[in-house]
Amino acid sequence: MVGTNKSCLLLALSSLSIQAAAALSVTSARSNVIFVGGLCEDDLSSTKLGKEFDRYGNVVDVSIIGGGGKQQPYAFVQFDTPQSAQAAILEAAPSALYRQVKAAQPIDRSKRKRSNTSRQKREAELQHLKDVCSRTNLVLQVQSTHIDRIKDFLTNYISKNESIELAIEGQSSSSITKNVSLVFVSTSNPISLASALSKSEHLEIIARAVNKLYIVQPGAVQADMSTEVGCEIVVKDLIKNKIASNDDVESIRLQIFPPSCQGKVIAAVESLDDDGLAAKLNPRDATETISIVQVYKHKGKSSDTSTDALVMSGVSKSTIDYSVQRESPKNGQEAISRAYYKIKEAVSRYESERADFSMESYRDCIAIDCGSAPGGWTKYLAQDAKMKIVHSVDPGDLDPAIELDNTVNHMRMKIQDAIPQLKSQIQCDEDKIKVFVSDACLHSMSAQADFLLDAKEQGILADEVFFVLTLKCTIGHGKANFDAQVEQAVSNLKDRAEIRDLSVHHLFSNRIG
Repeated sequence: MVGTNKSCLLLALSSLSIQAAAALSVTSARSNVIFVGGLCEDDLSSTKLGKEFDRYGNVVDVSIIGGGGKQQPYAFVQFDTPQSAQAAILEAAPSALYRQVKAAQPIDRSKRKRSNTSRQKREAELQHLKDVCSRTNLVLQVQSTHIDRIKDFLTNYISKNESIELAIEGQSSSSITKNVSLVFVSTSNPISLASALSKSEHLEIIARAVNKLYIVQPGAVQADMSTEVGCEIVVKDLIKNKIASNDDVESIRLQIFPPSCQGKVIAAVESLDDDGLAAKLNPRDATETISIVQVYKHKGKSSDTSTDALVMSGVSKSTIDYSVQRESPKNGQEAISRAYYKIKEAVSRYESERADFSMESYRDCIAIDCGSAPGGWTKYLAQDAKMKIVHSVDPGDLDPAIELDNTVNHMRMKIQDAIPQLKSQIQCDEDKIKVFVSDACLHSMSAQADFLLDAKEQGILADEVFFVLTLKCTIGHGKANFDAQVEQAVSNLKDRAEIRDLSVHHLFSNRIG
């Protein structure tokens, strides 16, 4: 039968494969080359080792590898026949010259091919980053989960609002510090850009994303700062190419990434400096800041850290603090603080994109905050936006300071229960809600829009409403999945309501990226 014939054919092919594998095994075992490991003399000659094995047959060649203190040497001894090699493998015992004798394994060409491919990829990566460094004069140390947001923030927010020309040259994930990436920026004035990012209104937005700013000079040296030699290479370049051109350097502070290398860098400064640079180290009253950044370091078994690593450096005036830090909330205020900065960032980003919009125009209006506890968004609406009334809807407790605010009406219920109650209180258009915000945790993204549209249908919203909704991913993982859900939710909202203007932002102030 056809089925039986097919089975027999497969069985025959399988048997042939097994026989071929067995034949290859025997052939490799019967090679005329042996491996001699653990040579006990660093200066052992091939002639001396060859004489040790000529008792088993005619020795054709001896290759000794290693030695010189870097690794224990080993050797390959080639006989004229496989029989002589087999005799040596079976009979030779460890001696004063060596510790091990076994069959030499043939080179796996596929592994060598993979190794070459990996090396070529690493070399291409290194060259690409060299090119990026040649154009870069500002490096940002960024939380990896926020890297796309900070790039968008720089090009679409800072560049427009501060009138600063800039370009994102590239990015790299740090192999030195977990969850940290570096963003490479070129700009006509890096100090102006660093100063702009250090403004309080911008720090409130980016403090969760950016840890440090480093003003550097274009170009990089190949060095690994985890080694003393690497630090010496960096300091020599710094003194020769950066500091020599700054005669007015009075006092300096060092800003180093990763910080764990600072001790080695200072030691290199003290040992190599002939111009008194070490004496100018004064982190408290520095006139100049020296930034030194390990921008690349390949980690791999075959990597040479002296060449598979790049460092950028530069000297700038110490006119600003290049550390980006937001004051830590106290007394359990983290949840309020995070939510407060989230809506503040959202409104600020929206205002920056639209010259005809200002939150100030909604002052003394009525607002509703859905899912408000513990009160971060309500706090913003009441205290920053100066709403006349904020209906803060949530069964949970508000922070006592927010609860006591005279403009806050805490409705301890769900939004679907609050809408009919608010409807009954409306007597004229002035009583209607002009600002609708929701940071509620709901079972689906579409539910946020559903409550907004329900409030509109029930007549509690004004003809034109400003709204802020958070769209939270409750199904699946990953940015692509999240973006697809957001796109669908936005499309559904536009189909069901007349939306004059709408924008979507990924916020820095989220708990995670």
